[in-house]
Amino acid sequence: MIELQNLRTFCAVADKKSFTKAGELVYRTQSTISSQISALEKFYDTTLFDRSQREVMLTESGKILYTYAKRILKLVDESKDKVNELNDDVKGHLIIGASTIPGTYILPRVLNNFKQQYPDVNVSVRISNSKDIITKILEHRLEIGVVGEKIKDKKLEYIELAKDKIVLAVNFRHPWVIKKNITLKELKTGKFIWREEGSGTRDTIEKTLKNKGIKGLNIVMELGSTEAVKQGVETGLGISFLSEWAIKGKGILQYVSTLRKVNVKLDSGNLNISRCFYMVFLKAGTKSRAVQSFIKYPFN
Repeated sequence: MIELQNLRTFCAVADKKSFTKAGELVYRTQSTISSQISALEKFYDTTLFDRSQREVMLTESGKILYTYAKRILKLVDESKDKVNELNDDVKGHLIIGASTIPGTYILPRVLNNFKQQYPDVNVSVRISNSKDIITKILEHRLEIGVVGEKIKDKKLEYIELAKDKIVLAVNFRHPWVIKKNITLKELKTGKFIWREEGSGTRDTIEKTLKNKGIKGLNIVMELGSTEAVKQGVETGLGISFLSEWAIKGKGILQYVSTLRKVNVKLDSGNLNISRCFYMVFLKAGTKSRAVQSFIKYPFN
């Protein structure tokens, strides 16, 4: 007989590609994780994971089971929602895929209020880049995400959640701090720290710069998170374009920090890079009551 928890653990290992990280996700020890996977492999009389590589990878048999396991777990969650509807209670597990800025700086405040209204909903935020989140939604591996980039697809629906402004940030000792305004020629002399491919922040910056005809920036380093980029700027490794959400506290820019804003003067005025963050989900299909409540929740 298959236990649902074993399937949840199996999916967690497949998603995280690690027994250790999966254990952190489902709150199980590594020995328990191994035992649950072994039980599944015994039941199906096959090997589900290739453990010989650096990352734990699904075998061909594992890939087949993963597809069915996701469907089974989704049906179980849907059945719980339907039963809960009889009592008009909103319960369940709300898993939100979020890009770095909303996941780190916006959702914690939003979810605090949401949880007060829906205390029986358990919430998990899984941070990744915008493209990865949207891919997982299209593959039915996530129900809902919060991203800083729209990818056109007729299957997707977007709802605006918050606005963002991206500014040029430098260390407080940088010579540009005194000037406060720099030219495009000066901008090209800066040593830039950039986000990784797939980052919504990076895509927004690059699209805006391209539209303004700005190219040839000196990118000396790429880092995998906004916090890493922020730390790089604070320690003087370089300069970068950062979201104001990342460098402000409670709505007030933290000028007491080591970060400073610098304006870039163009012939048409100041360089302005702005965007919105969106909730994204599939238009069709049954949504859990927790997800429905999150979509309808008045966040403003």
